Amino acid sequence: MASDIKGYKIRNKLTFSFMLAGLLTNLILGGVKEGSQALLGIIAPFVLLILLYVMRFMGAGDIKLFCALGAILGFKAVLQVMVYSFIAGGVIAVVILLIRKNAKERLLYLFNYFKHCVLTFSLQPYTDFDNKDGGKFRFAYAVASGGIIYILLSVFK
Repeated sequence: MASDIKGYKIRNKLTFSFMLAGLLTNLILGGVKEGSQALLGIIAPFVLLILLYVMRFMGAGDIKLFCALGAILGFKAVLQVMVYSFIAGGVIAVVILLIRKNAKERLLYLFNYFKHCVLTFSLQPYTDFDNKDGGKFRFAYAVASGGIIYILLSVFK
C-alpha cells in the first residue's frame, strides 16, 4: 500500500508474491479443494472487475490486490471483501466530496461521462490516472478497509 500512497502504483512483485504464496499455502495445507478455492479467489476479482479497469474507474493494481487477497482467503471471502471495500470506497468518496466541497462538479462530470457513453455507444476511460485531477483517491485504502471489516466480522461472529 505504501507504493500506492506515493505514486498510485501497487507493485507486481508484491501482489504476485502474495498470489503465489496464498495459492501454494492453500494447496499444501488444504489440498486440491482449498487450492481450487484459492485459484477461484484469484480469477474472480479479475473477471468481475476488468470492466472497471477498462473504463478507468479502477487501477490494475487494485484488481491485483483483490486477486492476492483471493489467493489467501479464497473465493467466497474475497467476494465479501470486495463488497465491503466498495462500501468503504463509497464512504471515503463522500467524505472527500464533503471536504473538497466539489460534489456538484464531480456528479456533473459523472453524469456527462455516462451521457457520452450512452450517446456514442462506447466506453471511454472515465479518468486519466496520470492526471491527478482531484476526482479520485487511492482505492487501496478501501481494499484495506474491506479486508479489516471482513476480518472483524469473521472474528466477532
